Amino acid sequence: MTLYIVIALIPAVVLIACTVQRRWQRLRAIGSGLLISYMTILILVGVGEVFLSCCYASPSGRLASNNWQDRYWHTNSLGFRDREWSQTDFDAATTIALIGDSFTAGWGIENPADRFGDVLARRLPDDQAVFNLGVVGSSTPEQLVVLQQFVADAVTPDVVILQYFLNDIDYAALTLGLPTPTENLPLIARQSHLANFLYSRGNVGFGVEYWQQEYANYDNYVIWTVHEAELNALIDYVESINARLIVVIFPNLQDPVGSIAYVDRVAQVFTARDQHAVLKLFDAAAAWDRADLIVSPLDAHPSRAFQRYVGETLYTQFFAP
Repeated sequence: MTLYIVIALIPAVVLIACTVQRRWQRLRAIGSGLLISYMTILILVGVGEVFLSCCYASPSGRLASNNWQDRYWHTNSLGFRDREWSQTDFDAATTIALIGDSFTAGWGIENPADRFGDVLARRLPDDQAVFNLGVVGSSTPEQLVVLQQFVADAVTPDVVILQYFLNDIDYAALTLGLPTPTENLPLIARQSHLANFLYSRGNVGFGVEYWQQEYANYDNYVIWTVHEAELNALIDYVESINARLIVVIFPNLQDPVGSIAYVDRVAQVFTARDQHAVLKLFDAAAAWDRADLIVSPLDAHPSRAFQRYVGETLYTQFFAP
């Protein structure tokens, strides 16, 4: 950031030099006028940078999301965005563990009570405890490790709810040494809040490229075979601890219909194993207006309203008397 400040000040120094010299009066007049305009621009940019770095918070944008996390993201002693639990809270309870990524943890949701897991928990009787073990950016093998560690540290759950999203195949691609979709921010957009703000609003085409590569991963037989084994390993572990498994599969919320084939492919892995319930959300997502479905035009995480819908649907389909 210091380098950009120095670069920005170089024209100011040149214009000041033109203004204070007395030999060329026309150059002095031009320099004086440009200096006023340039300093005005610098001040406006500086005010924008200070405001965005100190006051503005948004879940979208790499730097703005840091402020958003500081305000709204609080974790318990286990490192999860969940309440603090004590043994007495779940000693005699039916225990339900939610594992998943940022959709489960509630990225973009300011109040954790609005997440689908919390909505479900409020509908359940008092003798059922719902643990949110969502980890931002995690994929299936990492979520399995989270579940195993939770069993070792806390309790063996009676029910496991796996939230699946269609980028969970990335881990399989990485294990094969293949690239995964990433957004390469310019250096200035990684260092300046103002540049990051403007870049995130101008780079709207990245989502299309991102999903083309994600779908290609599912269509790649080698990658899919590795990922299918990851899914089966998670099923094997849940069965080994005698827990009930429920799977919630989120489609591409920017194109629910276009992702149906891939949601179905993942669902078939679970339905091929007996008594594993699956909730596929592409029909519901396709029926919703996109503005109501996602957090914002810049953030395709599920909105508070859709999170509530998922929680209510989970209760109705799998837990209601």
